[in-house]
This record gives sequence, C-alpha cells and structure tokens, in this order.
Amino acid sequence: MRPSVFLPSLPSPDELARRLGRGLLVPPAVGYALWRRLDRLLHTRGLRCTCHPGPPTVAVGGMSPDSRGRVLLTSWLLGWAAARGLRAAVAVPPGEAPAPETPLRALPDADPQDTGIEAALLARYCSQCRILVSADPIQAARTAVTTCDPDLLILQDAVTDYRVARDTNLVLLTPEDLGPGWNRPVPAGVWRGDATTLDRATAFCVFAGADRLETVMQAASRRLKAFARPIFGMTFGIWRFRGPSGAAAAEDLAGEPYIAVLGESDRDVLPDMLRRLLGLPPRMVFYIHDRHRFTLQDFEHLRADALRLRTAHVLTSPRLELKLRAGGEALSGLSVWTYDPEVQFGPNLASGEAFLPWWETTFDAARGQRPVLP
Repeated sequence: MRPSVFLPSLPSPDELARRLGRGLLVPPAVGYALWRRLDRLLHTRGLRCTCHPGPPTVAVGGMSPDSRGRVLLTSWLLGWAAARGLRAAVAVPPGEAPAPETPLRALPDADPQDTGIEAALLARYCSQCRILVSADPIQAARTAVTTCDPDLLILQDAVTDYRVARDTNLVLLTPEDLGPGWNRPVPAGVWRGDATTLDRATAFCVFAGADRLETVMQAASRRLKAFARPIFGMTFGIWRFRGPSGAAAAEDLAGEPYIAVLGESDRDVLPDMLRRLLGLPPRMVFYIHDRHRFTLQDFEHLRADALRLRTAHVLTSPRLELKLRAGGEALSGLSVWTYDPEVQFGPNLASGEAFLPWWETTFDAARGQRPVLP
C-alpha cells in the first residue's frame, strides 16, 4: 500500500510505547520537582535545620548524581587553596560506599570501597587536605570546623542539598544537561530538581571535551542567559601519565600497544585524546558505567582479551584505576596505567573574565563580608 499524502504515517509500536512511558513519568517528575522547591523554600525561611559552618563555603556539583567534572573542579579548588597557603576541607557523600556512622577521613592510601571513589581521588590529589566522608553534610561540616578550622570548606555534590548554607554555588552542567536532559527531574530524567534550582547558582561551569566545548557553550548561552550568572567553559587535558612505577611522560608509553577501559562518560573525550598523545589508538576499548563494580570474571576476561591482542598495558581513567587495583592476581602480567588531569577553564561568556580572578574575587568577598546563601 502506498503511503497517504494526506494522513501522516503512524508511529511504530515501539515509538508509541516510548512516548507513553515518557508521558506516564511526567506527573511524578512534576511532584518531585515541587517537593524539591518546597524543601529549598523551607531552608530559605529557616523552617528546616540549616547548618551555618563559619568559614567561606562553596558547593560544587551538578543536577545529576552522576554529573561529570565534580572531582576535577574540587581538585582545582584544593590546589588553589594549597598554593595560597589556605587550609581546606571537603565534605563528601559516600557514594557507592557504605555510609559511616561518624564522618570518616579519607587518606591517600584509603580503600575506595570504604570511602567512595570521589573521596579517595580527592585524598590522593591533595594529601594534606581534610576529606571527610559522611551521608550527613552537617556532621561533616561541623567535624571539619572543629578538627582543622579550615579557611575554605567545600561541599561536594551539594548544589541541590540545602542542609548546609554556602556562600557560593558552582553548578556543573554537561552537554546532556543542556540538550535532551534539560529540566527533566527524576524519574522522567536525572535532575534532582527543576530549572528553578539554577536560580541559586553563583556561576555555571559547562564541562565538555575540548573538541565539543565551543558548540556546547553556544547551547549554554541560549539556556542560561536568563539567569544572568557567569558562564565558564571547563574541560581537561592530560599533563602526564602514571604507571606501575609512578609518574611517567607520554613518551614512556608512546608506540606501545594498549587496551583502554573507560567510563561511558569518557566516550566523547578520551579516545581521541589518547590517540593524539600516544600516537596510536587502543587495540580495544571497553566502555563501562562509572559506578560499575568489577567482578573476578571481569578481571579474568580483561586479562584474556589483553593476551589475545598481544598487549600488556591497560590504560584507564583515575576513577576506574582505583577499581582495577582490586584485580590483584587476576590481572597478573598486565600493567595498569592512568593519567593526571589538568583542568582548563574558558573565559566568562558575558565579560571575557578568566575563572581564576573571578574566583579569587568571589572568595575574598565571602571571606571578608561573610554573606551566606541558603
């Protein structure tokens, strides 16, 4: 039968099912967003317990629990504080790790299964900083203040958590957030609130791969212009690699065959970056979810594939490298490599101001005047 020129073609059964599913998720998503608005209002009015920790406080995070770039941005803040001789502390939720009864300090050699991946990474990036793991940010903030009297307190993944007051909200947004995921709260999407949450942002950091950043910033300008906040681009580069013997230059691995184990969130960034730095692509790439828990069978399959492809090198992200350490004997004969990232900021879209002077002005104002935003 020839298609009618007067009647549109009917969607397929699968497409109808997808549309119906999306429609059914809208009412609970609206209800969730309204509840998050109410929670924010109650904290703003002082009707719910809100901790005011004392030192200048900055919340770092995104609208999604899996928002990319959090560790990079927080590690940059920690490095900046160390360069200025400031004491810094971070309150980190446990993530996939079990929640400790009292705030647990993450040390550089801590087991990520006890502290969570983000706390373990931050402790390795800044060994002198106090990284406190707790499901209750109020407990973590109070412990930080009483034990180390920090000059800067960072609330990790707390942009949508109002239990601790903050001076600055640094909101991370990704291409997904600015595209199909825009303003889609749970369960219709992954946002922990609707777009009104962004009213509380002090600045936006748009995180994307260097090759896509310019295009994504154009989308950010359209989406975020109405909020009248600074919008900074943010990406990263690789400044050195790290192998079994410690830090190494790209030349130490260049030309050697390797396989890559990367997170799904790395798909649009890392493969091309590795190819440019090392001179050849990986012989195979395994993409897994960032929260994936490796099993003994995973390690055995990884080793078998490496041997089949005649390579002894596995290259992975810092996050997944911590998980691959648990492979032990199951990965015998393989050397696991990762990299040290370097955070790179673009200028403020509106004014052209660089992130560093903007941040220093913002921090000094908070330190001197101590305004506190709920």
